[in-house]
Amino acid sequence: MSLNIVLLGLGQVGQHLAQVLSRENHNIVAVDNNSVQCREAEECMDIKVLQGQGSDHRILEEAGIKQADMMIAVTGSDEQNVLACGMAARYNVKQKIARIRNPGHFENRPRFTLADWGVDLAIQPEFETAKEIVRLIKRSAATDVLEFADNRVQLIGVRIDATCPLVHKSVEAVSREYPEKIFRVVAILRGAETIIPGGNDIYQNRDQLFFIAAADDIPDIIALLGKSDEKLQQIMILGGGRVGRATARMLDEEKDLAIKLIDSDADRALALADELHRTLVIHGDGRDFNLLATEGILETDALLSATGDEETNILTSLLAKHLGVTKTIALVNRREYLPLMAPIGVNAAVNTNIITSNAILRLIRRGDVVALASLSGLDAQAVEYLAHAGSRITSKPLSRIPFPKGAIVGAVTRGDDVIIPVGDTRIQPEDHVIVFSLPRALPDIDKLFTS
Repeated sequence: MSLNIVLLGLGQVGQHLAQVLSRENHNIVAVDNNSVQCREAEECMDIKVLQGQGSDHRILEEAGIKQADMMIAVTGSDEQNVLACGMAARYNVKQKIARIRNPGHFENRPRFTLADWGVDLAIQPEFETAKEIVRLIKRSAATDVLEFADNRVQLIGVRIDATCPLVHKSVEAVSREYPEKIFRVVAILRGAETIIPGGNDIYQNRDQLFFIAAADDIPDIIALLGKSDEKLQQIMILGGGRVGRATARMLDEEKDLAIKLIDSDADRALALADELHRTLVIHGDGRDFNLLATEGILETDALLSATGDEETNILTSLLAKHLGVTKTIALVNRREYLPLMAPIGVNAAVNTNIITSNAILRLIRRGDVVALASLSGLDAQAVEYLAHAGSRITSKPLSRIPFPKGAIVGAVTRGDDVIIPVGDTRIQPEDHVIVFSLPRALPDIDKLFTS
């Protein structure tokens, strides 16, 4: 069922949401006060765009707020997002979603909650980013981690090298050689090219593999790829801004970790020292090699570089890697930088805008689509569908279904069971099916799941 959606804000988050939701044939009207972003959106996307303030009732009415099923407010202003949701509530819009960056709205339950102002669902970007970082620290060999089916299934990115037993072997040959390893490689990032692999594709040195498996089986698969998913205990964080602070707060609850946080702002460092109980907070410049050496960079297992400067984050991550740090994670919000991170040696890059978009898309239940997510630097998406009786996907075994080129079924969950499907597998009604696909194939996949 198509929805009428009013989208406020056409920054990176808004653009990504507009692209995904319009592909699903929803009726999108986007509002932004930036003429350049409005023009780019009109030229590149099949949506209606209005220039103006999303808190202007005349603009909202022109956007069709009276007929809207959903309001998504992702402007750069928390106040405008909340105000717009409050106005949408007066127009009886059923679902109102807002991006809220101020952590004060989520802490120590204030007298007035966001729900009092009309916000049904609120996304805190830095909190979502911190959760992603913690997952990456816990999966030390991974470059990316996505969770599906209540975390019973994970999609993991791993960069392989010449020591990997899979190198120079085909997908089919690996499947025959290791029949006891139950996993599916759903994508390969080779340079800037995204490959949805078939049986004849050959794994190559420096490929970045994305595989899907039951969460309990992930350590065995990582070992097969020649990687060690060792526990990282010595953690250093550069930057005590919103992402660094949120990450430190989550890690601060882990009793077996030794955490150091370095921040150049004296007042902020002092406030963080009062707030964090197990984290050693240091006032200093994270770009200062002598400071890093004094504070034990050579003994550090994982470095998160989350300052407000992306170039600093990249360079300090590269320096830490050169010094032998096992895992480096850089906060990189410029999407054009993301494909470069793995090739130059940064273990993982997190992008707050993509993570925020994924979080919002997970909250929107759209018929057959249970969850949808993108991966940094990869031109493909992971979609979790709910299969229904009467749909083509349940009509016959997978080998006899004309699956579109550029897409692959990664996993199926049926009750408590996780199934990595083969050609003879037949999807049953109420199965959750995780598909990995290039954007061009998604419309054809949608048709397979339509009852």
